[in-house]
Amino acid sequence: MPFKNPHPLYQTWQSMKARCLNPNNPNYADYGGRGIQVCDQWMHNFNQFVDDMGIKPQGYSIDRIDNNGNYTPQNCKWSSRKEQQQNRRITRKIIIEGQQYFISDIAHEYGFKWMTIFNRAKTAKTFADLVDKTRKVYKQGLALGGKASGAKKQAMTHCKAGHEFTEANTHVYKGARRCRTCHRIRQYNRLH
Repeated sequence: MPFKNPHPLYQTWQSMKARCLNPNNPNYADYGGRGIQVCDQWMHNFNQFVDDMGIKPQGYSIDRIDNNGNYTPQNCKWSSRKEQQQNRRITRKIIIEGQQYFISDIAHEYGFKWMTIFNRAKTAKTFADLVDKTRKVYKQGLALGGKASGAKKQAMTHCKAGHEFTEANTHVYKGARRCRTCHRIRQYNRLH
């Protein structure tokens, strides 16, 4: 008897059900373990699944529009790999001026690291503030002889070993204050 090729969507249908129903499936924790289910009309009727989803475009896979929702005709569509990546629970999104953006898209388009965009989003009032290429320098911090990295370093009056930052005991190296006493102790220990 010759082998008959199954329908191109049959494996997609089986995999979808396995993620939701089989505790031994490697992805079960992210699907069935979270309460994601397959709707009744798809659970036992492959033909209904095919009719509802239509032809799968090359390079696309099934995607739930609401990542916390079930597999239903109203909540599923074919998506590209990029769309799938952006529809994950861990994808970072920001809202600026009432518009939602993906951090990774902004970072890629404007040439920033994603963490820069993430941090700027906390204080940016406009999209222009978010993508401004002008380097921001905290001048008050530099004036105090330390790196411009916040109030804690600015307020330090002693080094970690407890030596006071006096004019005679302080050396500024690459914008950071260094304790001369600690430096002398490290030099002595290296030689002895």
